[in-house]
Parts: sequence; structure tokens; C-alpha cells
Amino acid sequence: MNYNRWSRIIALFAFTCLAVAASAQTAKSPDGLVQIKPRKMEMAWLLPGADFRRYTKVIIDGTQVAFEQSWLEDYNLNAQLGENVSPELAAKILGAAQTNFDGILRDAFAKAGYQVVTTTGPDVLRVNSAILHLMLNAPRGETGPDISWVLTAGQAALIVEVRDTVSNALLGRVADERETQDLGLRQIATNSRTLSDFRQLFSLWAGICVRALGELKSVSPVPKNLTPNQSL
Repeated sequence: MNYNRWSRIIALFAFTCLAVAASAQTAKSPDGLVQIKPRKMEMAWLLPGADFRRYTKVIIDGTQVAFEQSWLEDYNLNAQLGENVSPELAAKILGAAQTNFDGILRDAFAKAGYQVVTTTGPDVLRVNSAILHLMLNAPRGETGPDISWVLTAGQAALIVEVRDTVSNALLGRVADERETQDLGLRQIATNSRTLSDFRQLFSLWAGICVRALGELKSVSPVPKNLTPNQSL
């Protein structure tokens, strides 16, 4: 994924969160974060001096979900008779993505020993997330062709930001884009298979985020003289 695309995706997320947009073209973002070298995600930024050791609880805000800007129009333009994605189906897909990622992320933090709460406090970290650039290769409605063959269910981009719930200070951000699992052979597209494949991708992302927070605890406080593209 190129930097220009990440700039647009992060700007969209920042706008909908009423946050300051980060530039993916520079190592230091306008909101004070410094880009570092992530181990599992495509891109990551941290606030110099941030201390993650005190956070034992998390507030999980509802995930924002959006299709790739032109995907719905392009898909319907090229769809065969009966394959169009209706507004009702589009809303159903977005709602399913939100519900599933929210649940998977909450479960991942809970299993790692974090208390998922709704009240702010000095030991509470707020987790904002977005599933953007969402594209499905063969969305299935109530009507349409009996069989569609696909290599993957689709792809999406993830952005997660974490904030202190008392000061609302932005402490870090990660960004990543992936396709769902490719089994190497074309598979018949079904709603259940598409959901399963995206849940697998969401579980991978959630696990990376939770483990990354644990790693940040072990190296906290983040160096105040953090240099661009430094590995922690």
C-alpha cells in the first residue's frame, strides 16, 4: 500500500474521530507522534515519553467501518443481473463488520487480562478503531447467481489509535492493510465463508494489538528522544 493511500485513509479516520490527521508521508505526524518500525503491522506511530505501564483497563469505542470509496459503485457497474449490492445489503455488510470486530477486540483484551470498562480513569486506555478500504470479492444477497468462485473473501485496512482517558492525549497509532486468507485454490463464495474469513483477519489484527500493548508496557516509558523509524 502506498503512502498517498495511507494519507487518505488516516485522514478519513482522523476526520471521523474529530482528531488531528496524521501524515503518512513524514516520520513525525502533526499530532506529535513519531513513526517507528512495527513488527507486525505496516505502519506505527508513538508519542515520545508515553508510559503504558499503568493501563490495566480499556474502553473499546465502536469500530468505524467504510467501504473503499469507489468499490460499491464499481462493483455494481460490472455486476451481472441480480448481483448488485443493494443499499440494504451494503448496510448489513458494514454492520456485520462493526459488530464482529468490536466483539473480537473486546474478547482479545479480556483474555489478555484487561478489564473492559465504560468509565474513564487514570488506569484506563481508550481504543479507537476503524475498518476502512473494505472490499468484498463476492458479496452475497438474497438473490443472485448460485455459485461464485473466489481466491479470497476480500480485503480491508485497519487503523487503531489509543488515548489516555483522562487527558485524551493521543499515545499511539497503528495501520495495516491485508487480504483475507488465500488458500491457493478458488473457493465457492458463501456468506458463512466470507464471515469466517474476515473474522479470522479481525482476530489476527486484535491479537497483534493486544500483544503490542504488552510489549509497550515492557519498554515504557517510551524514550523522549525517540527517533523516526526506530525499533523498540
